Amino acid sequence: MSALMHATPEQLKMIVESAFAARFLLSDDHILYVNQATEDMFGYSAEELVGRTIDMLLPDDMRARDAHLREAYYESPRRILLGVDSDVCGRKKSGAEFPVHVGLAPIHDDDGRLFVAVTVFDISHHKEIERQLVERANELQLANERLARFAYIASHDLQEPLRKIAAFAEIMAASLARHEPREAEHASEVVRRSALRARELVDGLLAYSRQVSTPPRLQPLDVREEIEAVVSDFSELLRQTHAQVVVAVPPGVIVNADRPQFERCLANLLSNAVKYRKPDRAPDIRFAVQRGQELRLSVIDDGIGFEPKYAEAIFEPLRRLHSFAQYPGTGVGLALCKSMCERHGWRIEARSQLGAGATFTMTIPHPDDPAEHGA
Repeated sequence: MSALMHATPEQLKMIVESAFAARFLLSDDHILYVNQATEDMFGYSAEELVGRTIDMLLPDDMRARDAHLREAYYESPRRILLGVDSDVCGRKKSGAEFPVHVGLAPIHDDDGRLFVAVTVFDISHHKEIERQLVERANELQLANERLARFAYIASHDLQEPLRKIAAFAEIMAASLARHEPREAEHASEVVRRSALRARELVDGLLAYSRQVSTPPRLQPLDVREEIEAVVSDFSELLRQTHAQVVVAVPPGVIVNADRPQFERCLANLLSNAVKYRKPDRAPDIRFAVQRGQELRLSVIDDGIGFEPKYAEAIFEPLRRLHSFAQYPGTGVGLALCKSMCERHGWRIEARSQLGAGATFTMTIPHPDDPAEHGA
């Protein structure tokens, strides 16, 4: 401190000019001096700032809101740091607002005149890190809630095949003891089918848990190319069911997505459209897009449909509207679709009427929308 007291005015100016933080001097709210960091931070030149009031560096709402606070400060000047307990913003020459911490330090000259030394720290980077941490914490909490709910449902669904395995294993043992091979063979087949069903449920649980806990790896994807690849993978099933698939999506429609997750979602929607076809009619399936403020990608079928009251419930893991005997499957396909969309910052919804087909639509923000990047 003693060395600083003996510094020349030129040396003090060099110290202020070399600072990373914006620093300027006020007198009655008028700017007397600014350093280079102030020019860089706010986008004004020193000539544009000196002689003007501090209001030009404040957002409009803060000018009126903080007028009485400034009056109170000049009545009782002190060293304070603003922006720690409440949000404080600066405004650049471009009009852009950004979060700041502001330090105020009163200075009196030999004549007793009051000056205020102002130090401004741009905390945009810290605010962004804080936002990402909060967002990640919320995502983890949501993922844990989903996994807990899924584990509960899975354990409940697993009880059915496990009960059958236990019951028919006893029947098989008793039948063998009585030398009744036909009954033992039937019991063995029930045990086998139940074990396969249990394995399918476990596989579904693992697939769901991996997806909801793995951050998506985004890359630009051509929607039409991805759909055509999935349709090609299903060519044999489509041939067997005489399904007609129309891809009404032009080339060049790009989305930022995790390719394996996006392809799995498309595959689940396509297989559902084939599975829930009307028994007396070859399925007619259509992929279509609508462009606007957001991109809407729809999969439309003419199958058996479902009652509108189930439009949200069908996305719950292991939620089934039909028995396993009627429509085999793990019951996690649509849950995986919903999980994928949520993790990408997209939305998915279903519209249907019983007996009148169903439409599943993914709503995707455009690539320049921050929500597109998810987490």
